[in-house]
Amino acid sequence: MSLREITFPSSNNRDEIQAWLHTPLGSPCGIVQIVHGFGEHSRRYWHLTGALLDAGYVVAHDDHVGHGRTALQNATWGDPGDSGYETTILDERRLHDAVIAEMADAGYDQLPFAMFGHSWGSMIAREYAARYDSDLSALVLCGVAYGVKGMDTMARMTGEALAAGRAKDDAVDVANAVFGPMTERYSDVRTPNDWIAYDPDVVADHATDPLNLMTVGMPNYQFFADFSNLMTAITGPEWAARMPVDLPVYLIAGDQDPVANYGEGVYAVANLLAEAGNRSVSATVYPGWRHEIHNERTIRDEVEAGVVEFLDNHLP
Repeated sequence: MSLREITFPSSNNRDEIQAWLHTPLGSPCGIVQIVHGFGEHSRRYWHLTGALLDAGYVVAHDDHVGHGRTALQNATWGDPGDSGYETTILDERRLHDAVIAEMADAGYDQLPFAMFGHSWGSMIAREYAARYDSDLSALVLCGVAYGVKGMDTMARMTGEALAAGRAKDDAVDVANAVFGPMTERYSDVRTPNDWIAYDPDVVADHATDPLNLMTVGMPNYQFFADFSNLMTAITGPEWAARMPVDLPVYLIAGDQDPVANYGEGVYAVANLLAEAGNRSVSATVYPGWRHEIHNERTIRDEVEAGVVEFLDNHLP
């Protein structure tokens, strides 16, 4: 197996995106681009990456603007720039194109391409698929962000802040308003981040990771405004009507995940796609599990096996 580092200019015309390309032993059978979630970074998907590599897939991932190593290298923690949510969509397209070029140079120019998006990454992936449907042969949405409590509050608070010229200020009040209630359904709350996982070690690891955004800083109002605007763009039948009807889509989440509206978000998105004519939508909701089902040590092998099976069955 090999690992290559890739850098390319962000579409915000400010940052240099930090990305990585993993290739498996032997001839690859496809490519999977992982799109990470809010506040974290793409190397938190190493276990999933290993499972995909073992299954013969090339794996690509980057750290979004304001996040992870990209933020570290550019000194832009929590600040996406001034290009709106378009930045993350266009940056994922630039990574896609870079990976296609790298693999063509290696003699693999006809590999099917899939995308795996988690949480905020599932939002980015949904808009990406609607916009660049010819790029993808399959789509996996994990921790499906839909029906998230507090989105109206986020839109109102960020709108007021931007109108007041505070786009670059730390949005502590927005973070508290949106993420504060996420543990309200649990009876065994240990930390405010317990919605992330049932496994306390996963929660602790997330809280102390030096490349996690909330460990070192705070998103600004512009970031949350972009987040809110993207959610609006990928919510409802208007979005589903823009999706390709022949794209296989696999949706997964835990039924104790507040980001996925406790599993209901999975079925809401699946139903939107089916009603818009998609002929290949499938879903799995894992009872008793929270947001990061791909990192829960008890079930991550099962989750990854489901993802690999879906890809094996649907990539040409």
